[in-house]
Amino acid sequence: MPTLESYQAPLGMANPHLQTILSSIGRKILHIRKDVFGDVADAQCYELGGVKLMVHQHIRDDAPLVIIIPGWLGSSNSSYVLSSAKSLWSAGFSVVRMNLRDHGDTAHLNEGLFHSALIDEVVRLVEHLCAEFGHHGSGVLGYSLGGNFALRVAKRVPTISTLAICPALSPAQTMWKIDQNFVYQRYFVHKWRKLWRAKQAAFPHRYNFDRAMELSSISALTDYFVRYHTAFDNTDQYFAAYDLTGSTLEGVNAHVLATNDDPIIPAAHYQGLPNSVQFEMIDRGGHGAFLESWGLDSWADRYAIEFFEQLNQV
Repeated sequence: MPTLESYQAPLGMANPHLQTILSSIGRKILHIRKDVFGDVADAQCYELGGVKLMVHQHIRDDAPLVIIIPGWLGSSNSSYVLSSAKSLWSAGFSVVRMNLRDHGDTAHLNEGLFHSALIDEVVRLVEHLCAEFGHHGSGVLGYSLGGNFALRVAKRVPTISTLAICPALSPAQTMWKIDQNFVYQRYFVHKWRKLWRAKQAAFPHRYNFDRAMELSSISALTDYFVRYHTAFDNTDQYFAAYDLTGSTLEGVNAHVLATNDDPIIPAAHYQGLPNSVQFEMIDRGGHGAFLESWGLDSWADRYAIEFFEQLNQV
C-alpha cells in the first residue's frame, strides 16, 4: 500500500462537489494539454475479436506498462486521464490511455453499441497490450466505471497489477445517486445523448434514438437502452452482469482507493469487499478527484505512481 502523506484538501476546496467538478471541467478550462508527451504519443486502433478499440500509447522499450481505463462516457483525453498519464510517464512508465467502445469519438468504429457488461473485448485488449509492451511489468488503473472494468480485468488476468480509484461497484445504486443530483444527472444525460447521436449518424440504417431524446433521467434512459438495444431481459439483469458487490471479487488481487465524501459512489458500497482486495478509504477527495492545490494537481496521481513503483521497481 502506498505510504504517501495523508491527503489534505487545499483551503476552500474541501467540498466534494467542488472537487469532483473542478477535477473534470475545471482542468479542461486550465487546458491540461494532450501533447504533454512530446512526440511519443501514438494513436492506435486495435481490432481484436472483431471489435475495434482506439487507444493512445506512449511506450518506452524498457519500462513497465500502465493501462488507464476512463470512467463512463470519459475518454483517453479526459482531464483526469491526461493528468495521471502525464504523471506516470514522467515517473518512467509506459502508458496506454484507453477508450472503451464508442467512447472518445469512436462511435463509428463498431456497429454494435457499448454497454457496461462488455468485458471480453477489454480483457482481450489488455492482454494484447501486456504481451506487446508489458515485458517489464503491467498494470491497470481505472476510474469509476473504468475502475469496475479494471477489477473485472483483474479477475480474468490475475497476473496484472490493478488499482481502481472510486470504482462503481453497484450499478443500480450509482445510477440512483446520479439521478438524485440535477448537475450530475444533466451532465451524464447530455453526454449519453451525444454519444447516441454520433452512433445514429454513423449507422443511420440501424439506429434511431429520437425516442430516447425525450427522456430526461439516467434511469429512464437506461431502461430504454436495455429494452431496445441489449439482449438483457430487463435493467436488473443488465446491472447484475457487472455488479461487483457481495462475494463477486472473492480471491481477486487488486487495490481500491476511495473516499468517504464521494457524491456518486457511497462509501458503504465498499464495506463488503473481500480480504483479497486491498482497500484504502480517504476522508475527502470527491469522486476520484483528490485535488491538492488550486493548480488542480491530483494527490491520486502521486498515489498511482507509488503504487505501481512498489510493484515494478521503476
